[in-house]
Amino acid sequence: MPDLDAMPGVAELRARTQGDPRVLVAVIDGAPRIDHPAFEGADVELVRGYWVDDRPDEAWATGHATHITSVIFGQPGGPVPGLAPRARGLFIATGVDEDTAESELGVARAIEFALSRGAQIIHCAFCHPNQTGKAQQWMTEAVRKAAAAGAVVVAPAGNDYGENWCVPSTLPEVLAVGALADDGAPMHFTNFGELYAGHSIMGPGENVLGATPDGDVKNEKGTSVAAPVLTGIITALTSAVVQSGRAIAPQQVRDVLIATARPCTGAGASRCIGGEVAVDRAIAVLLDGMTVEQARITFPDGPPAPDAPASLPVPPKVSTHPLPPHSHARHRTGEPEQPREAYKREQRGHAGVVPADAGSVEPSIRYPAQCFGIGQVGYEFPDDLTRDSFANEMRVRLGDGDVDDPVRVIAYLDANPAEARRLLWTFAINGERRYHITSSGAFAPSVYDMLAALVLGRVRGDIAVASLPGWTLAVNRTAMDGTVLRELRVTSLRGVYGWTAAQVASQSLDAVHRDALAGGVGRRSEAPDPAPGSAMVAGDGTENAVLGLTESPVVTWPRLLEPVTPQIAAAVVDFLDLVYFRADQEPEITRDRALNFTVTNGYQVAAAFLDAMHDGLQFIGYRTEYSPFARVGGMCWDVILQFNDPTRGSRSPREYRMTVDIADVLPVTVGRLRRWAAS
Repeated sequence: MPDLDAMPGVAELRARTQGDPRVLVAVIDGAPRIDHPAFEGADVELVRGYWVDDRPDEAWATGHATHITSVIFGQPGGPVPGLAPRARGLFIATGVDEDTAESELGVARAIEFALSRGAQIIHCAFCHPNQTGKAQQWMTEAVRKAAAAGAVVVAPAGNDYGENWCVPSTLPEVLAVGALADDGAPMHFTNFGELYAGHSIMGPGENVLGATPDGDVKNEKGTSVAAPVLTGIITALTSAVVQSGRAIAPQQVRDVLIATARPCTGAGASRCIGGEVAVDRAIAVLLDGMTVEQARITFPDGPPAPDAPASLPVPPKVSTHPLPPHSHARHRTGEPEQPREAYKREQRGHAGVVPADAGSVEPSIRYPAQCFGIGQVGYEFPDDLTRDSFANEMRVRLGDGDVDDPVRVIAYLDANPAEARRLLWTFAINGERRYHITSSGAFAPSVYDMLAALVLGRVRGDIAVASLPGWTLAVNRTAMDGTVLRELRVTSLRGVYGWTAAQVASQSLDAVHRDALAGGVGRRSEAPDPAPGSAMVAGDGTENAVLGLTESPVVTWPRLLEPVTPQIAAAVVDFLDLVYFRADQEPEITRDRALNFTVTNGYQVAAAFLDAMHDGLQFIGYRTEYSPFARVGGMCWDVILQFNDPTRGSRSPREYRMTVDIADVLPVTVGRLRRWAAS
């Protein structure tokens, strides 16, 4: 709503309190302009994070922070009437530009710094998009520490149209805030899904007035402007509770707001997370002694907004899959879902109110997205005209115009490499075409030549699968049969390979065994098997402490000295085939990129099978976890292989952990293979 006082209960809340200096609110964002007239007389402090470099602040970070903070701390009689002007504010600048300000490590540091200064309410102005909903370990630990200290963390749910999750708002300790349009219906871009369930709420997010760095004011929209409205409401309610003689209890205020929220109305109501904030009900519960049920009866839901548009013909379903509801990582045959269009709402202006700029909301998702897929490269003709042209040219130059024979077509491309760009190159996963492959730049001719070689190798039976590291773009192309393919751009030959599972298994097992023999370090350790949950040390006993675990070079494990058996080779092939052809592969998802790289490299997989099976164990499964071994600035996943003893049920299972950094388009292995007995 343009006028926050029009929200039920806000005017009464302003009459009861303007905030209390005993309540400290930390705002994690860029560096706001606290010399703006909106802050004149405010008790606020600006701190630059100790981890932030000395580059000047970019306008984006400063503008975002100035708007956000004014919604909470704008002073009475000023250009922006804040919701808690008399509370104390601690503004923590986490970066100088978009990348550094949104760094999960920087936000985690800011949360811990805010706690060290005694903040009871922490507003995180950003959320970082991903398709797992999982935060890096330092972010998770910082949020948990805040919850244990009794503080409330508020964060926007993100502006991804349900295509991504957004961290830290997916964490259960964080109050995730979605955005409502002026008519009370969810904004078309606001994120939703089950990871927000139970710790989320909707706030006004279409035309929210705030300060700008140049001393003016502006209406903005987005979940990042809905979130400070909730932070201001929590701050004001907490202040009113303190002023009534009770202890500071921001977590109780948050819980009451969630419990008393009204259901959303209008188009796309099923995309609400939590419900619409109801300040009048929260006042009744927190300050007037009503129960939640009494407050709901006293302040009923009311009718749907009269100007709310009709519901969508098919209401979107809330996902029950660990991916966001409309993640692009989910492939669908035919035209993919377009939530950005389906949920688009008419821009509504109001008398005396300038609507927020159409471009004022930035989606959390960033294109292009990294991709590392394992599948089959193919080609087809984009249209009949191209097909006929190829047939004529092949007949003239090769004496054979059989365009249905891949060997003849590849021979024609070898003689006329520039013609490769006219074909529609495809990439299929588990037999399903998902992408059309393009290339550009200096290495494009080499890439197209490699694509042709991969097709020829598969036709001849020399290879079964290929790996393609690249970037997926929000660009679709329709094949002749109507299949819609997303663009996969490959700009380098690095990581482009073709092989069979048997080849990888044989070469990797031989390499591990050969390295163990060549190293001469296969001395047997007299130490018994480790206790469940502890690290296993092999070889010469050299230990390197890494986050509480001990690490040994793979080649020191004595069982790697034993020869490769046909049973071990067959087991490795079965595992590789499981990932190549039977796993539900989504190569744009970070964890699947890590898994795909692991089974492309094969060395550590071979070492794990060789060590385990020579000890009488058999493979039982695998899983992926976000890695605690990530370097600063990295993005690491652990691929864990699990084995047990089929003849001794009392023996502890064993796990082998492989760490992969997927921060770059071509992943890399981090550290050595680790093993331990599982509990």
